[in-house]
Amino acid sequence: MRNLKLVGLLIFIGIFFSCTRDDDNDGLNLNGTYTESEPFAGTHQLNFVDNNTLILKARNSTDEEFNYELGENTIKLTPIRDLNQTWDLEINIINVSKFEITNIFYASIPEDDDPVKFVTFEK
Repeated sequence: MRNLKLVGLLIFIGIFFSCTRDDDNDGLNLNGTYTESEPFAGTHQLNFVDNNTLILKARNSTDEEFNYELGENTIKLTPIRDLNQTWDLEINIINVSKFEITNIFYASIPEDDDPVKFVTFEK
């Protein structure tokens, strides 16, 4: 009987910790298509196809496919066309349908008093 209680306790602890870990990762699921809302609405679109494939669609260019990895407030992008090139960018997930990412889309000049630091995307 004592062994049965111990086994039951171990199963309960295992289930508790596995559920807790799953809940922690819920905020990192970006699957779906997000469209730029700021600073220039509709200019770029990011389609998170699955848990590691991202397709960037820009208004006046061809689609580009990336592998991506989400970390805590970071996203690592590796273009499929050149696996030796990688960008580690800051990402702030605001809610399930909105996030902002470090600006890699718009060039800034040193004379610009207010350069674009983040680009916001929404589902």
